[in-house]
Amino acid sequence: MAVAGTAVAVVVAGPAVASAAPLTGSAGSSELGDGIIDFGSSVVNFGSSVIDFGSSILGSSPGGGGIVPQTQQCNESTRSGGAGVTETIHQIGRTGPTAFVLEHETLNIPDLIEVFYEGARVHSTGFIGDNLNEGTGSVLVTIPAGAATSVVVRVTGPADTAWDYTVHCPGS
Repeated sequence: MAVAGTAVAVVVAGPAVASAAPLTGSAGSSELGDGIIDFGSSVVNFGSSVIDFGSSILGSSPGGGGIVPQTQQCNESTRSGGAGVTETIHQIGRTGPTAFVLEHETLNIPDLIEVFYEGARVHSTGFIGDNLNEGTGSVLVTIPAGAATSVVVRVTGPADTAWDYTVHCPGS
């Protein structure tokens, strides 16, 4: 369905979240399909990953998108998802209030590690990792009262990054 001669404005409220997954489509091409705005193409498509109000590109976060984060049990190591944003759900086996140890290694390129519980950020490392300490460390993450038995860990890193971390089970 092509729309010609009609102006369409798209306003998105909330934080934008990048995805570590590659995008597909022709958003970077100069081909506009059948009209100025073609709701069936990848130029402006309300069901694709270019502009998609349910995707992880312009969705609510954490985990509020079309790309479902991987789920892991606590005590399992999580390895680098590379440049961009990588989100992983970790089953911690109990509801809040509780606490767990987050062990991390961000090597020599600074990365940001954030922990979310029931949609709220409960911990941020800030950008850590350099040639001196390589971002090696651990921190006790305190979880407030709540009903969820999982947390979301989001790692944000630049090009050429490598990292790993482990969410240890509470009480271990």
